[in-house]
Amino acid sequence: MTSLRTKVLALGLGLAALAQHQVAFAQAGAQACIAQADVSDAVVYAMPILTKAVQTKCEGTLSSSGFMARKGTAFVAPYLKQQPAAWPGALRMLSQFAGTDKDGAEMMAMFGSLPAETVRPLFDAIIEQKVAEEIKVADCGKIERGV
Repeated sequence: MTSLRTKVLALGLGLAALAQHQVAFAQAGAQACIAQADVSDAVVYAMPILTKAVQTKCEGTLSSSGFMARKGTAFVAPYLKQQPAAWPGALRMLSQFAGTDKDGAEMMAMFGSLPAETVRPLFDAIIEQKVAEEIKVADCGKIERGV
């Protein structure tokens, strides 16, 4: 039986691997380096938001005896504790990544005029909504097994 720590590590590494592709794409488009620490912060910061998006989108389709129902709260707890400290790095990465096209640059200019703590709940809502839009209900079971 795989331990929770191993599952968390595997998921984190998987997300980091996925993020590396996005970072490379953003770097190519923006001609700017995204610090590895900011990528790590973004993964830590986004984990609770991603989990919530899955739980919201998959409500009613996930098993009551599945991982999310039994251990979802414990899984996300360490990330929630680290979220405030990870926010500045996550914001830097999101700012660079989102600013790679005209619409993103305009949005980041608008957000840039606001205090970081004011922007935070807006980013959370946008990220959760965009992730939930990408999840197909038919894939909810696969996502839960992957976690």
